[in-house]
Amino acid sequence: MTNSELMEQAKKLATARDNLKMAIDYLDMVSASVNQGNVWAGRLFFADHRVGNVVENMQNVADSIMAVSNAICPED
Repeated sequence: MTNSELMEQAKKLATARDNLKMAIDYLDMVSASVNQGNVWAGRLFFADHRVGNVVENMQNVADSIMAVSNAICPED
């Protein structure tokens, strides 16, 4: 792989990291709210199926990481 191709893969990993950080921050906010006695945030998170958005985001991150891995070291 050329340096340019590796740089493109690194950019994809940086984007995946940003998406993962967003999911972590969201879960952190809900957790902190519930821990402080604000059960409304937890109910909203699960009742409105917002957890699905976080799961989808994290699956996209996992898929992106696998795609980068496969691009750098293709399977035989």
